[in-house]
Amino acid sequence: MTVARACRVAAAVACGLFALDPAARAEVVTLAAGKDNTLYESSTGSLSNGAGEHFFVGRTDIISGGAIRRGVIAFGVAGSIPAGAVITRVDLTLNMSRAISALQPVSLHRLLADWGEGTSDPIGEEGGGVASTPGDATWIHRFFDTTRWSGPGAAGDFVTTPSTTVQVGPIGVYTFLSTAAMVSDVQGWLDNPAGNFGWILIGNESSLSTTKRFDSRNNPVASAQPALTVEFSTGQAGAGSVPDGGRVPGTPLTVAHAAGGDIRLSWGGSCLVGDSDFEIYAGDMSDFTRYSRKFCSTSGATALTFTPAAASEFYLVVPRNATREGSYGVNSNNVERPAGNPACLPQAVAACP
Repeated sequence: MTVARACRVAAAVACGLFALDPAARAEVVTLAAGKDNTLYESSTGSLSNGAGEHFFVGRTDIISGGAIRRGVIAFGVAGSIPAGAVITRVDLTLNMSRAISALQPVSLHRLLADWGEGTSDPIGEEGGGVASTPGDATWIHRFFDTTRWSGPGAAGDFVTTPSTTVQVGPIGVYTFLSTAAMVSDVQGWLDNPAGNFGWILIGNESSLSTTKRFDSRNNPVASAQPALTVEFSTGQAGAGSVPDGGRVPGTPLTVAHAAGGDIRLSWGGSCLVGDSDFEIYAGDMSDFTRYSRKFCSTSGATALTFTPAAASEFYLVVPRNATREGSYGVNSNNVERPAGNPACLPQAVAACP
């Protein structure tokens, strides 16, 4: 067994390069769509596109009957953002891959009723849809063929005032930049997950030949799939660093033999008084970039005696508060080490005083 003694390896961690306000930390997550579909105008609700690679908005040309298309999309917000977080920014990015029109408005409207995504999967360009399958959203059904919208095209089941409107022109990537209404929508979905029904996208339906085709979550090109980028704040304090003999003053991490083959690690306190506890991570000496949790709490103690593994390993000591862990130190390039895998707590690195 080998225990790394030098602070650079044993990693009594230093103040992180990501020096953030200890009172709060803005975090960003990018979500993939949980479901999407197209509502193809049809008096019978016989057409859908639950498993297709695209969804559509706008109105077709006269050859296709001038029929309306509306897209529906939803993201699983509550499963990816902590409860109680405050949403501060929301951007929706879509890839528009086919159009028969010039610049046209596309609006997002918050849906007020749930809907489905079945197994319908059109061939070709998908503009005409295919026979609806059980559970599909259609022009008249929320779930084919048992539950209907309040009116055709989801009329009565979405907020009429758009959360935002974007002018969509030629083929390319379009971002529906954050608005107060979009932030409110996502905040509501986080606070009340049962009311998260997503958005309906409505194009220019007053003229012919205004359709826009967007790539769906089932598109084989991952970069073309819809993405919802959400910035939020937990209001939870970040944690600091423990002494490293240089960047953070104090007693650095040391190791000593103890009775019965045990070892004893000891270190100085965190640079932040709000850090009331410590975690210990362990990794194999052959790879200093990989480590996992060994002890998620020392009950506030700055020393711990334990039986080491039979193989050679090194240890990192990381400070923590009630909700966040701090810095793992910096590597030889003075870059903050990544969090452990698995980690004890979500990380938020705060600056030392």
